[in-house]
Amino acid sequence: MTELELQSKPFGKIKILDEQILQFPEGILGFAEYNRYALIEESEDSPFKWLQSVDEPDLAFIVIQPELFMKDYSPVLKETEIGEIGLQKLEEALVFVIVTIPGNDPDGMTANLQGPILINRKNHTARQFISRNDSHSVRVRIVDYLQ
Repeated sequence: MTELELQSKPFGKIKILDEQILQFPEGILGFAEYNRYALIEESEDSPFKWLQSVDEPDLAFIVIQPELFMKDYSPVLKETEIGEIGLQKLEEALVFVIVTIPGNDPDGMTANLQGPILINRKNHTARQFISRNDSHSVRVRIVDYLQ
């Protein structure tokens, strides 16, 4: 394992392991030119992680595993799509959704259930997909599911 130094938006300069780097061949929606991200854990007791661009220090996303607040989250994706990152079925993936915190108001934070990020744990390839589940919204208030 090789250790790399990375300039990050939330933490400044940090050291990461090369195995923390994920390859997004198509980038993240709206950021197609950035293909390498590090998955960073802020602390062991936090449900949130950071998806930090390796090549652009100011580009970082807060992410969470949807099952931590919504037990029945089930994105609808085509098998051919998940096959693009080397997976046979959705259950093999590590799934995250992007979190938005408006104006630093934790009660107003939302998760993008329509655009899940799937990670192939074996080859560290990832992709953001569009769920075809009509009940998935781009902005779902997380606190509504924690009650």
